[in-house]
Amino acid sequence: MTLKAIFAGALVMLAACATPAAAWTQVGVREVRDGTDRDVIVLEGPRQFERIKLCVYRNPVHFYDLDVFYANGGHQDVSVRQRINPGECTRAIDLNGGDRNITRVAMVYEETSFRRRTATVRLFAEN
Repeated sequence: MTLKAIFAGALVMLAACATPAAAWTQVGVREVRDGTDRDVIVLEGPRQFERIKLCVYRNPVHFYDLDVFYANGGHQDVSVRQRINPGECTRAIDLNGGDRNITRVAMVYEETSFRRRTATVRLFAEN
């Protein structure tokens, strides 16, 4: 066997073992107000996902609860209870069940800038 053949075989094996990087896609966005509130991010069209996460921009947001609603009528209650600073995200939240076609995500939160400002919350999903 030649050195070229060994090298080519090693490259093929390496390419087969490599896993693609996680591809997070923004699927929704919401401007949230100062104080405690409940808002909903509605997703358009039938799209299935395995995981979601919320990322915060401009001002910190303290999340208390997150509810994920599915097209088949199912519902998943996710306890977040975490303050997320600007530029940070929640953990990756695994979605339960075989049908993960999300219709909306409801969140209970408190925007904590204490200056009557808003924060931007972006919902990302991963297939």
